[in-house]
Amino acid sequence: MSKETSQCPLSLPVYHCLSAANANLENHTELSNGASAAIWQREVTDLTRYQHPGHHTLSCYLDGGYDIRRLYQQRTISGGGPGRICLMPGDHESDWDVNGPIRFMHLYFSEEHLKALAGRIQDKGSDILQLQDLTFIDDPWISTLCQRLIMPLNWQDRADQLALSSASDMLMAHLLKHYCSDYHTLPDVPGGLSPYTQRQVLDYIEHHLDQALTLLQLAEVAHLSEYHFARMFKRSVGMAPHQYVTQRRLNLASRLLLNPELTLAEIALRCGFSSQSHFSNRFKAFYGVTPAGYRKAH
Repeated sequence: MSKETSQCPLSLPVYHCLSAANANLENHTELSNGASAAIWQREVTDLTRYQHPGHHTLSCYLDGGYDIRRLYQQRTISGGGPGRICLMPGDHESDWDVNGPIRFMHLYFSEEHLKALAGRIQDKGSDILQLQDLTFIDDPWISTLCQRLIMPLNWQDRADQLALSSASDMLMAHLLKHYCSDYHTLPDVPGGLSPYTQRQVLDYIEHHLDQALTLLQLAEVAHLSEYHFARMFKRSVGMAPHQYVTQRRLNLASRLLLNPELTLAEIALRCGFSSQSHFSNRFKAFYGVTPAGYRKAH
């Protein structure tokens, strides 16, 4: 299994187009599966033109966007707003009249990344893939995944990189299935992991909770593609890999908190969190009490 090369959002053509239009880059991250993501805010009324950026862009509107129009020679398209989705293929060309405030999330991925994912899903190469050019569509599945799973994550913390990469793979697989021509329906996975493979993967996770685990690493332990591994793991364990890893990190933290000689910062690092604040937020969300409160109660 090859690992695709990540591209920083700051080096992509769409980034330069938005920067030239005075858009504000609120957040960005490079993902372990080769894709990258960014959150943008715009307040200034301006025209923006995308001309064959060479990479695919999935856009999910988070706030505002009601007064944006896509311009054509003979007509215009409106209908933006929170939850609306735009899909711009790499050979895409478009003009946009931006009016009023807007906040949106972008997922950037190349044709190479898309074909690699299609190959991992189908266990064979996919040479011809054509993403649709979509403007202001309503796809509740994409909107919900972006706003309820991806947005609450800490994009800069290594503990959330597994969840981010998994979510981006889910988004691209959804695009393949629903908005890509010359692509067959995703095959179903007949069963879960074998008992031996499951034990190997769970043991690997337990011994690497202090590290930034990726879906690729876990899939390689199971000798499966990332896509098939994620589906088979969920069937066997009852939750997605990133959910299981987060749960094990927090369970480890609860045990380490019983040792008064360890500081909260040390515990955060031992459990794979890059910052004490992120660790505290996750711990409270899971246990209903802060780490300090948990330590005092026990």
